[in-house]
Amino acid sequence: MDTITIVVGYRAEMVREACAALGRKYGARFNLVRNDAYLSTNTACSLQIGLSGIHDDVVIFNGDVLYDRAILDNLLKMNQTAIAVDNTKPLTGESFKVRIVNGRIEEMGKTVPVERATGEFIGISTIVKRDLREAKELLNILVSSNPNNYYDFIYRSFSENGNLAYSFTNGLKWTEIDDIQDLRYAESLAGIAAGARGRF
Repeated sequence: MDTITIVVGYRAEMVREACAALGRKYGARFNLVRNDAYLSTNTACSLQIGLSGIHDDVVIFNGDVLYDRAILDNLLKMNQTAIAVDNTKPLTGESFKVRIVNGRIEEMGKTVPVERATGEFIGISTIVKRDLREAKELLNILVSSNPNNYYDFIYRSFSENGNLAYSFTNGLKWTEIDDIQDLRYAESLAGIAAGARGRF
């Protein structure tokens, strides 16, 4: 059985209790690791902690994302290190945008102008076993240079070597949940999913 590793920080006990309940209900196996510096670091540090001790293919999810299961299925079909990119959703200043030119990420981040962006990295990705060592080395560099870096930037390095694939959502639904409006939208997606026999 695969293990689900969750990096916890804020309200870690609440997450631990929820994982225990899910484990009993679904037979899932969880490994909770703690980022004690969660108030002063960012996602690069959390992923660095999460990948410690992992030596096989890994799928990475941001903790605030609800997504159509087909997005994950399509990503896994790439059979290589890859990121999921929304190529249809209207972009805003808060979108974590990517500009892809000839298979390479030319620009990445919230500061990329909307008109230049190819789409939005949605926080779902996969790193295959052969690339895991490089990913860890890139994370070490990011965290050493700035503990508040986003892990997302390792994928720009992968793309420079031609070792990154892109799985486009092509209109499949997803959302990150940052505020109450996002939560209401996520609830509407979950309601659609229930009526569609649990695609999410």
